[in-house]
Amino acid sequence: MSLHTELDIFKASYDLLGVADDLVRNIPRAHKPYLGRKIFDECTEVVAAIPLANAERGAGKVPHINRLLQRLEVTKTLFRLCVDKRYISRDQFARTIPLTTSIGRQANGWKKSSASLPLRLNEEWTGRFEHSAAWVKRAVRTVRGVWIPA
Repeated sequence: MSLHTELDIFKASYDLLGVADDLVRNIPRAHKPYLGRKIFDECTEVVAAIPLANAERGAGKVPHINRLLQRLEVTKTLFRLCVDKRYISRDQFARTIPLTTSIGRQANGWKKSSASLPLRLNEEWTGRFEHSAAWVKRAVRTVRGVWIPA
């Protein structure tokens, strides 16, 4: 497992956060408190989901990746709303498209590869664990050579 700051998806989401910060500055003052803040918050949530997913193992990553994908869709919709209302230009919106596409593709690939993995332990490891747990129980029962029935 690598550091989350070294992942390409983190770098792309961090760049998206920077672009969002630049674009929010161009939103009219009347709409900046709610629309601008919402865009920035959603981009921050996308960035925040990556270390959480990276810290999990196997299928445990999937809920965090789903959250990331949901937030990314909201972010795309808010950017599109800003273009439709002419709060930002199409050229400014065009800066977000490659970033959101890249993040979405990487997140979906990460989700597919993680979903096929077991949550924490595979059956082989679980079997070994149960076997060793039974051994520990037998060992505890035979403390000082005296057998204690279960």
